[in-house]
Amino acid sequence: MNTIPKGCSNIGGRAAARLEYCRNRTLELFAQYGYRPFSPAELQLIEDVWNKLSPSRARRLITVTSPFGEPCVLRGDLTLSAVAYLDSHYNQDERPLRLCYADRVFSSPQPPRTNLEENQVGVELLGWEGEGAEAEVVTLLFRTLDSLSIEDSFVVLGDTSVMAQIFAGFPEHVVAQLTEALQKYSYTTYHQVLSTLEMDEDRRKLLKALPTLKGDTSVLTEFMRLTGDQELVMPLKRLCDTLIKLGFEDRLRVDFGFIRDLGYYTGPVFNAYAAVSGTLLGGGGRYDGLLSKIGVEGQAAGFALNLKELADHSPDRFPSPVLMLWCGGGDASDALRYADGLAKKKISFELSWQKEKEESMRIARLRGYRWWVDYFGKKAYLLNGGKEEGIALKKFESEALSC
Repeated sequence: MNTIPKGCSNIGGRAAARLEYCRNRTLELFAQYGYRPFSPAELQLIEDVWNKLSPSRARRLITVTSPFGEPCVLRGDLTLSAVAYLDSHYNQDERPLRLCYADRVFSSPQPPRTNLEENQVGVELLGWEGEGAEAEVVTLLFRTLDSLSIEDSFVVLGDTSVMAQIFAGFPEHVVAQLTEALQKYSYTTYHQVLSTLEMDEDRRKLLKALPTLKGDTSVLTEFMRLTGDQELVMPLKRLCDTLIKLGFEDRLRVDFGFIRDLGYYTGPVFNAYAAVSGTLLGGGGRYDGLLSKIGVEGQAAGFALNLKELADHSPDRFPSPVLMLWCGGGDASDALRYADGLAKKKISFELSWQKEKEESMRIARLRGYRWWVDYFGKKAYLLNGGKEEGIALKKFESEALSC
């Protein structure tokens, strides 16, 4: 029996069909918004990746050596590949570039997860000017969820640039400790680190309150009251105002304790969740810092969604099995012409070339087909409780298949 490595998975049947539906639907939607498909290399050179990710993410990369002896990692970040593609194929005056993808990323898992691979779909908007592009990306995220009928979902917004200013002046290692504590929701550690720092009382009060400043968009007003600074949070407020005008107010949350890697992300960041289960579906943000690390001037934003989670939370659109068409004992070309006719009518079926009628019918029942059709015998049989003598194929076509 063949096995697969721990942390990997083979997906088939209806689960694979749901994945494929979500993949195709999202790429179709992205194309409507002007995003071009992008297929990145499976391997990335370590030298091109290692120093561009945070230490915690870099440590999770899976290292390999190419057949040419080059030190590489399995692709751990699709955004890095997109930015590298922008840098090598497009001049400054050819931007912005809109890219979309549906591919896998690989990394060592963090408990309780055990998977080494994750199927992602996403977009990258590279090289733009103006805050409207941020609203475009978040709106497209909502449109993606809605197109898959995951309307019972919400998006949590934060702003890394706000956090960077709040932490300004602290030693680099302290900022790293505070950031990691917030990312892990380890608020005890967060407050312990704060207790070791010297600062004025107003700043301490704000930093203590930071993890609790979460909720609907009214949290923005509370934050401005604590800081006395409206300009600091104005970019995030304008983004929220735009999304509210588009009808997403009930699905928006603001969390000032929500933070991603400083130096990589440089503005609004966001995560999408399924409302009922609270499952993280994916997220993204503005990442000008990554561009600067690669030597590219400009702005960028994007998101990536977990394809498996999308499939698990969207309705099952895989067509229900209709019939198995038994073609044993006759002219194959004649049977295939009939099958072509069924396909043109959008009727799902499976061909059976079994020699034995009983064996073909047994497999049809096993696979959940409602009808079993003897093409050369010109009869159709309703399985699991149907008439054993069957009905004439013409009658079956006019009655059962016309519904």
